Amino acid sequence: MSSAPDRLTILHVSEVHWGGVITLLDHFTRQQVAAGHQVHVLAPEPVGDALADGVDFHRWAVRRGRPHGYPRAVSQLRRLVAELRPDVIHLHSFFAGLLGRLPGALGPEPPPVVYQPHAWSDHLFRQEPLNALVRRLERRGARRTDVLVTNCRDEIDRGAGFGVRLPSFPLGVTVDGDRFRPPTAEERAAARAELGLNDERMLLVLGRLAWQKGQDLLLPVWERRHPEGAVLALVGPGETEELAPLAPTQWGHSVRAPGGVADVLPWLWASDLLVLSSRYETVGLVVAEAMATGLPVVATEVDGVREVVEDPPGDAAGAVVGAEDVEALLDAAVTRLNDPALVEGERAAALSRARTLFAPPVVAARLEEAYRAARDLRAHPHSTAQPTTTEENP
Repeated sequence: MSSAPDRLTILHVSEVHWGGVITLLDHFTRQQVAAGHQVHVLAPEPVGDALADGVDFHRWAVRRGRPHGYPRAVSQLRRLVAELRPDVIHLHSFFAGLLGRLPGALGPEPPPVVYQPHAWSDHLFRQEPLNALVRRLERRGARRTDVLVTNCRDEIDRGAGFGVRLPSFPLGVTVDGDRFRPPTAEERAAARAELGLNDERMLLVLGRLAWQKGQDLLLPVWERRHPEGAVLALVGPGETEELAPLAPTQWGHSVRAPGGVADVLPWLWASDLLVLSSRYETVGLVVAEAMATGLPVVATEVDGVREVVEDPPGDAAGAVVGAEDVEALLDAAVTRLNDPALVEGERAAALSRARTLFAPPVVAARLEEAYRAARDLRAHPHSTAQPTTTEENP
């Protein structure tokens, strides 16, 4: 392991190579390289543009839907740990957490393990017996985990609710405030023109077209009572075959599904509201990006969203309704479409909250504190690491 006391060798492991997890991982690695740490990433594909900034990338032969490849993936991980002898290993999401915390997966002298679920996967399946299995695997994995890091406090509480009780640090999520910023009037007009909008008001649902994201819950309600003169944009990769029949008269008219896009910023700039209809989530990164552009948020209650959108201090940046209550979700959206003064106040609150909560250096400092707590716990197993309690924490 590295000998310099202030310089860590860090190994990030992720089976995910797209979406919010990778955006956060990109931010983490950039900040860690800038702080002088030696940073490695094991993943199926390179992470963002971070390789140019000094991150050593190692390709991982793992795919979620191909369990026959898991033994090879575990062997790759074990060999890399033996070669690098990292000071800490940071496992991202359920499958990397599962494989990296199998007995012997990290060798005979495993490094301190930090695990970040990026939303617990106990709702991953539609069949409850499978979700119960996920919870059982998470409890077993916790036995080989030194520290838990999460995107919010709700995540810590939910894990404790099904038996994962570990020294824990809520990090928050990070947003590039230089890129994700409010548009000028000219930039907003240009974005709307680029997307073919005239006088329509646009409600943006940003994320994968997937059961987790709840588009299937929202569309039947939109079909029955969509607001006049409003467009619902479902922006993100995924299959539409099961979604289109849920809004048969509106699909292709007031409902638009352009698929995955190379740049979400024009969509954020052109929109009037971000709508989060997810069944489960953990401070969705899209919420943070929307707030950083000054866009109000209406959301179903998932982990962490009330903390960042509504809770004191500060004015609310939108509204949070009950879990899976898409009727109330649409009501909250319509209220804002009919109240420009309310929206203007929430735009200002969204921007203010984003600048406080989502600054990358602040989140990186919390993560480094968690790493050092994991090392201290490994060196002194009878000590107790405490989560951070500063007011800046989300």
